[in-house]
Parts: sequence; C-alpha cells; structure tokens
Amino acid sequence: MYSQQIKGRVAKASSHNLRISVKNAKIVCKQIRGLDIYKAKKFLEDILNKRRSINGRYYTKTTKEILRILKSAEKNAEFKNLELENTYIAYIAPSDGVHMYRLRHKRTIGRKLKTAHLGIVLKEREKRRMEEKHNEKEKQSKETEKEMEELPKRQEDKDNTEEVSEKNR
Repeated sequence: MYSQQIKGRVAKASSHNLRISVKNAKIVCKQIRGLDIYKAKKFLEDILNKRRSINGRYYTKTTKEILRILKSAEKNAEFKNLELENTYIAYIAPSDGVHMYRLRHKRTIGRKLKTAHLGIVLKEREKRRMEEKHNEKEKQSKETEKEMEELPKRQEDKDNTEEVSEKNR
C-alpha cells in the first residue's frame, strides 16, 4: 500500500476502496502533506465547515474521508507513544482503486464508480533537529546583539580616525 518505506518512529493508517475520486484526493493530500497533525486536522475541519477552500472548491466528501483516516493514524501514534506535538504527516498519497459499474436499465454498461486507496504515515520529528534549529536562532540573536553593541564603537573609531587625519593635514 505504501510506496515509500519511512524509517524512524512512525504510525500508519490506510483505507481501501473509498468512494472518492483519486483526482480530488490528490489535490487535498497535496495541501496537508508535511503539516503537523493538529494543523492538518484544523485545515480539513475548516474545509468541511466551508471556512476555507482549495482553489474555490470545498471537496467535502474527500475531506471527510481523509479526516477520518487521519484521526485513525493519530490514535495509532498515541498507542505507539509518539509525541503528538512533534508528529507530522510524512507521507500521504491516494492511489487508484477498483472501478465498479452501476447497472442501468436498457443500457449495456452503465455508469463507472471511482474508488481510491489512501495511505497515511505520521512521523515524529527528531528532537536533535528541533534543538539545533532552536540553538541556531539563539546564536543568530546573540550575533545581532553583538553587532548592535559594536556599531556605536565603530562610529567612535571612525570619528577618531577622521580627527587624526585632519590633524595630520
């Protein structure tokens, strides 16, 4: 079901033969891929409540199914003792499901029903990376503070050199 093998602490959830279009599922999945769980859930709930749209459309049927599977993946992550604040959607992708035909009276084939398979993988962010990012921000703030402190000193040095050069003339 999953086209990628993701290493590390992960939680998975999948569903087969959902009554949604693969095309619409790809559009919605692209919007939430890489987001934290809570941000993704809020985004999908806003679409369901029609507070937000994707390209002017709401995709309610697709969004409802994706939200259901995302909640299942969240429960799996909770069961595996992953920190939910640090988990994000590492992989989410729909794929074609079985095509079913609805029979019609006095027609040979009928109407084609589209189904899709959907897989979600949640991954916990590594603490080292988060700490490194935090440390980098602290270093940058310290460097800017030092530069701000040195700025008046540089101005004084420039003034002193100008005075010396004027005396030498």
